[in-house]
Amino acid sequence: MPQPTAQPQFTNPVAPLGTPLSLLVLTNFFPAAHRAVRYAAELAAPLGAQLVLLHVRQAAVPGNDGDGDDATNPTWLRDSHERDGELLMALNALADEVHVPTSVELVPNLQPEIALDLAQRYQPALFVVGRAATEVAELSGPALAILRSGRFPVLLVPETYRGTCCPNRVAVAADGDPFRLDETAAGARQLLAELKPDLTVVNVSVVETDDYCLAARHQVEQSGLCAGARQVHTRAFQHLSTAQGLLQAVAATQAELLLLVARRHSVLGQMFHRSITDQLMQLSPVPVLLLPAHD
Repeated sequence: MPQPTAQPQFTNPVAPLGTPLSLLVLTNFFPAAHRAVRYAAELAAPLGAQLVLLHVRQAAVPGNDGDGDDATNPTWLRDSHERDGELLMALNALADEVHVPTSVELVPNLQPEIALDLAQRYQPALFVVGRAATEVAELSGPALAILRSGRFPVLLVPETYRGTCCPNRVAVAADGDPFRLDETAAGARQLLAELKPDLTVVNVSVVETDDYCLAARHQVEQSGLCAGARQVHTRAFQHLSTAQGLLQAVAATQAELLLLVARRHSVLGQMFHRSITDQLMQLSPVPVLLLPAHD
């Protein structure tokens, strides 16, 4: 049975070459998270990757019940340990449902130092997050903390997605501006190379021109994202709305994964500012992969 691991000292994440792939899945006991776990497990199996089920516990606050309990009270401490024990049992039961090597982590929050600690220990290719099947799907606090940090690759899986978990067709959105992937994107780049998908570089602009599209392909090739791809295609889409144009591109290319390059200096760069990313995370019918990068 998977066992929780101890908390070590915090260090910066630098993945050594040849590190086995791992996927950190933010989980709880709701359907969207269960879908993310199933997706991650099916993605991990053919790649020989391991899963880490990551649960951020919502600890009871001492003293809120009016009986004078505080964090040093033996009764409160005993109840807290019992709750953690029950959570770990439930997480281990969830881990037993997947057929890949799986461990579990129970953490109090996902503040930057804890996220960095997890990244150092597991060298994850991705943080995997589920998106609920509601009209306005609000992400959990832990998921938002990971996204807003801009430091880690994040794969957002719609609860309603029923396509393949090992994408054969990937759409890479690019605007032609130079970028350099962060070191933390190395595992995600390795994962793409091992999947060997047909990759289509898609560019959305308000005017019809080949220049933007050719520049976009050049930048994607320079980043190394095309390494291992079976074929690399280039397609331009004309649309007043970048988000709607990208959704059109996903449908036209029959993509099973949409990849966005998240530039650090402006959250998501010139093409992918926050409102566009929000729309894509809300509306994309296929999983969305965000890769951190620098200009």
